[in-house]
Amino acid sequence: MSDIRVFVSIEIPDKTSLDGPLGYLRAVKGVRTSPPEQIHITLRFIGDVDESKVDVIGDCVARAVQDKGPFRIRVAGAGAFPKRDRPSVVWIGASPQNEMAAIADGIGRNLRDAGIDFDSKPFKSHITVGRCREPVDLSGFYERFSDLEFTEFECSEILVMRSVLGPKGAKHTVLRRIRLPSM
Repeated sequence: MSDIRVFVSIEIPDKTSLDGPLGYLRAVKGVRTSPPEQIHITLRFIGDVDESKVDVIGDCVARAVQDKGPFRIRVAGAGAFPKRDRPSVVWIGASPQNEMAAIADGIGRNLRDAGIDFDSKPFKSHITVGRCREPVDLSGFYERFSDLEFTEFECSEILVMRSVLGPKGAKHTVLRRIRLPSM
């Protein structure tokens, strides 16, 4: 088998709800916006892994959510990493942070137990909507979008995704869908 690039995520069902922030950012020189079809909440970035491990990864996710039922996600607010005045990644917020962090931490524990390396940075609930290639002033973006709610939806599944990098950006494909059990 060969290595593939993998991450675990939650899909945003109504991507058009983010048309406003994406449209604003497209007009800002120095910001590369996320393609709408790639918009998601990353729970765990795994990176390159042997393709034969996909079932093991799916099992790690399934065990992490076996006692979790579907829950509501609120998409609201705006910000940037590492700092608002020095943005590298521009984001829209997603909550509840604690619920998603518990799932991300459980996935991480299970991956570690299975001997699968992953990016172990602490989970920060967000949706990446842009990346800055140079210093930019996003104060107008924050003023316009920081206090807005964009959508709310029920999360009923977690996705194991493949990411193939190419000259026109990444292409994402669903490898596994792990349903959250009805409680």
